[in-house]
Amino acid sequence: MDSGENMTFQPFVLVGILAATSVSLVAPAGAELVVLDSTAHGTLYDTNGSPLANGLGNHLFAGKNGQGFARRGLLRFDAASLGSDVLIESVTLRLHLSQANAAPNSVGLHRVLSDWGVGSTDAPGGEGAGGAATTGSATWNDAFHEETPWATAGGDFDGITSAASIIADVGWYEWTGPGLVDDLQRMLDGDVGEFGWLLMGDETSSSTAKRFDSMFAAEEFRPELVVEFTTVPAPAIGSLFAIAGVLASRRRRRDGTTPYTSKDQGQV
Repeated sequence: MDSGENMTFQPFVLVGILAATSVSLVAPAGAELVVLDSTAHGTLYDTNGSPLANGLGNHLFAGKNGQGFARRGLLRFDAASLGSDVLIESVTLRLHLSQANAAPNSVGLHRVLSDWGVGSTDAPGGEGAGGAATTGSATWNDAFHEETPWATAGGDFDGITSAASIIADVGWYEWTGPGLVDDLQRMLDGDVGEFGWLLMGDETSSSTAKRFDSMFAAEEFRPELVVEFTTVPAPAIGSLFAIAGVLASRRRRRDGTTPYTSKDQGQV
């Protein structure tokens, strides 16, 4: 085999070099912190009457009312706005409690498994009783009222609690932990849908409902999703080819070969 054949640079060799060097060329940028506002919310009202909803109300609820009917809040955020190639470091949901019943109890967050609607219902008064559901509203039985039912009444959600917080007096509360980090990372990676979370309160007894402020409440009380993340930049292609050239040169010296020169080089 002559020197020209020795030094033919096959595409698969370049691919191998790029793969071998790409890790060292990708250095994560510094961690960033962003606060996402809620983009949709609702409450699933258990009822023995007509379907209820509250997609445009100032509040959402979790727990049971005085008559023993459960309320489950829904929240969604625009996770995709964080961009691609993102590594989630921490996630904290912040909600403002504006009204509470009974003693302190736990409210858990569960990742929602299917899409749901908002509709146009704005419940009257304190909103604990909900309002008549409109087409497309999330209700106890339907993800989209009059269009798509939940697979299970009360919402389709992961049975594993992603995070929990003990809720007591009026004020701000936080949910955080590895469960939320995993949820958000999987949403960004496309492993699960971006359908947000369901708030589930104490449903073992009556009068446990908690009222939280929604995206339509006063600005200073609106839900916040605080996300710390790292963006991993794509490798610089020019740098990869430069390193590939260096490695090829080293290989020639090691093998005792010389760079390939065309037999026509230097001819006029």
